[in-house]
Amino acid sequence: MIVLLILGVAVGAILGLHHFKVFALLPVMFLVAAGVVANGVASGLDPRTIAFGLLVAVVSPQIGYLVSSVGVSYIVAEYLRARASNRKPVLLHAMQTMIGQELRAAFELPQALPREMVALLAQMDGR
Repeated sequence: MIVLLILGVAVGAILGLHHFKVFALLPVMFLVAAGVVANGVASGLDPRTIAFGLLVAVVSPQIGYLVSSVGVSYIVAEYLRARASNRKPVLLHAMQTMIGQELRAAFELPQALPREMVALLAQMDGR
């Protein structure tokens, strides 16, 4: 029974690590379930023991798949987040510098204020 549990978890983990769809577990579960039932009947086991083995055989690949998929996703996300946080300031500064240079080249700032703006500033000073 322990061997069946370990084997099921290992097969599920392999499928999860190789990014198979969840539906890839169905043939695995059917094959293992058929093997458990055939082995139980051939060995003359109690039906409750066969049912428990069947439950273990069906659930263990799902557990392995879930643990490996979630674990790998979490590890990859943490790795990418750490990598992005280390590079972000350098890239951000370079991007801001390039954007500033392009804006300065495309739009030259006027050296003197327009007459309308001078009039508005004079009105504001008067209040």
